[in-house]
Amino acid sequence: MKDMDRILVAEFPWFSIDSNPLPAEWVLETTDTRKIDDRTYVQEVKLDLSGYTQSDLTVGFRRSFEQEGGTDRIFWKKAFDPNNDAVITQTIVSSVPFNDEQLSASLLTSPGFIPIPIGLDYGNFNRTHIIHGRFQEMFPNTVIGSGGFSSNGNAALTSISDHYYSSLEPTAADCLYCYRIFYVPAAETVGGGVSTVSLPPKRVILDAFTVEEPELEYMMRLKRSYELANQV
Repeated sequence: MKDMDRILVAEFPWFSIDSNPLPAEWVLETTDTRKIDDRTYVQEVKLDLSGYTQSDLTVGFRRSFEQEGGTDRIFWKKAFDPNNDAVITQTIVSSVPFNDEQLSASLLTSPGFIPIPIGLDYGNFNRTHIIHGRFQEMFPNTVIGSGGFSSNGNAALTSISDHYYSSLEPTAADCLYCYRIFYVPAAETVGGGVSTVSLPPKRVILDAFTVEEPELEYMMRLKRSYELANQV
């Protein structure tokens, strides 16, 4: 059967949080975002592939890339610690689901790599599960900003660590699990600190195709997809 081209798109909304100095906590200003803990948040989207799997088709990928609809920004009051107040994000499209501990652990070691041995549940992932992956660690750009670190100010966020680790492996899974995970600085206290973090909407675009594989090869891939989905 001839390959059929497909474009799959995972859309994520704005992420925005404002501080409440008393009792020093973050308040979500956007919808479709879920709190994991005081400094970790996640947005989740699913891409339904069941129509392809019901037709016994494998979904393959040529490339993936991201688009963002604005500027990453951070605001602070009275004081800001440029050594510690980073914003970390992970953007993941996976053929298997994550639980909350695995989402949090992905901020330390990207899924599919050998993890840091500190007793966290990293999940039983390898590179083939992560169709698309991108890690970013961002700090304020002190050139494109206003104020200073010892007074009220704001700045665009600039990535100082930014890497992709997409496998683009074919899948027979009936769903792709898409996550955008955020780790933010501690919320502002009465003594100052980060007051707002605002990150623009993002879309992940997968240049995909569907193909009918030989029956044995497809059945083995399908079996593997179900095993992985049930063991995480």
